Amino acid sequence: MVIIKSKSKLKKIIDIAKIDGKSVLIKKGVFDIIHPGHIYALDIFSKKADIVVILIQSDKFTKKKKGKLRPINPQMQRAQVVDGIKGVDYVYLDKSNSLEDYIKILEYFKPTIVTVISTTIQKQKKNEFLRPYWELIVYPDKKDFNVSTTTIIDNIFKKRKILRMSD
Repeated sequence: MVIIKSKSKLKKIIDIAKIDGKSVLIKKGVFDIIHPGHIYALDIFSKKADIVVILIQSDKFTKKKKGKLRPINPQMQRAQVVDGIKGVDYVYLDKSNSLEDYIKILEYFKPTIVTVISTTIQKQKKNEFLRPYWELIVYPDKKDFNVSTTTIIDNIFKKRKILRMSD
C-alpha cells in the first residue's frame, strides 16, 4: 500500500500493471470518516481487480460538493487511513475540482475498471463515464447500509447538543 502524489508515477504503475495483464480499478471518493459501507465497497473492489487505486478527493472539491464544514479530516489524513485498509493497493491525492477534471484524469490513467456509486450516476449522465478502454461498474451507494459519513456527523452534533442541554 502506497500513497502517491505524482500523477506520472501512478500512470507508470498502471501502464506496467496493464502490460503484465493485470486489471486496475480506480474509485474516487472523500473517505472522510470510514464506516462499514466503505469497507464493504473496498472489499468488493479488491475482488473485481488485481490492483485497486483509490483517488482521495481534494479538500477544495469536497467543500464545494458537501459544504464549508467538510471534509472533517484533511486529504492527507484521509489518504493515510484508506492506505491502511486491506485490499487497497495505491492511494492517490486527487487534485480534480470538477467532474470534467476527474474524467480527464481517468482518461490519462486509462484504468481497466472505473467504479461509481449509483447516486453519482443518477446525478450525472452515465455517458460521461463511458469509454471504450475501461469497464464502468456502478455499485449501490453505501447509504443502503443505513450509514454514511453525513449521518455519522449529524449524530455527533445531535449528541453534543443533548449533552450541552443536560449540563
